[in-house]
Amino acid sequence: MPLCRVCNGTFNREQFIHGVGPRAQVCVRCGVESGMVTKEEAASLYGEDLSAARLSTVSRRWGPLITISIGWILWITFLAGNPPWSLYVLGLLGLGTLVTPVVMIAYGPKFRSDLDRLTPAYDRPKGH
Repeated sequence: MPLCRVCNGTFNREQFIHGVGPRAQVCVRCGVESGMVTKEEAASLYGEDLSAARLSTVSRRWGPLITISIGWILWITFLAGNPPWSLYVLGLLGLGTLVTPVVMIAYGPKFRSDLDRLTPAYDRPKGH
């Protein structure tokens, strides 16, 4: 993966502005911040609303899995010895552990389509 000359970040080829000379190997974010291109020219730049929508989509996808994982850790460390609550929480964690992968598989295509919808179009110029 290419490396940005300004911020030393590693990005996909789609995240770089096009050009030679000072514009070569500069990511879209650094290109907009340094005035090399405008926001309209940098089609692959994620604006604030677009990046918030992408973050929301990704967190809705992986949130239940992280919640179940944290629940198991908390149950093992704190609740395993408490008689009535340990069984209730164990039942909920067991049910969540069985249901979460099924839901993630079932809604996988919707997640990918939402992420594709929120990804800016990238037109590779001739010669790239």
